[in-house]
Amino acid sequence: MNPDLYELVQKILWGVSFIAVGGALVVMFFLVFAQSIVGSRTISTQLEKLLQQNEQISRQLKQLIEHLERQPGSPRKES
Repeated sequence: MNPDLYELVQKILWGVSFIAVGGALVVMFFLVFAQSIVGSRTISTQLEKLLQQNEQISRQLKQLIEHLERQPGSPRKES
């Protein structure tokens, strides 16, 4: 085998090993942190939905209070 060819193959294997190690690190990172990243997004989305529902309930309660205050014979609030 030609010594230059041997060095070329050695350099190729050296580069491929770096790529393989880097790929393994990426896969491990994904497996370790993917659940927390996706979980935090899910929690954030659920909190946003809860906030929207809370605002909607608040608006509906204000409308109900206004409607009840307009009813004849209802006690008026003293401000």
